[in-house]
Amino acid sequence: MSNRERCIKILDSFDEAQLANIAAMLQAAADAIDDAYCSALYAEYEADPDKGEAVSLDEAARMLGVSL
Repeated sequence: MSNRERCIKILDSFDEAQLANIAAMLQAAADAIDDAYCSALYAEYEADPDKGEAVSLDEAARMLGVSL
């Protein structure tokens, strides 16, 4: 039996109130994973010696040939 099948079997045994709690826990876990991923990306960016200097929106538009 796959993990997906095991999870579905367990979920089928819960009532709606329990499923609401499980859904909230799963969403919190997904959000924590997203937050950890974003934090890791930011830390990688901060540690990058070649990250360059900030460019203003006006300067970026000028470099791209766009009029604001």
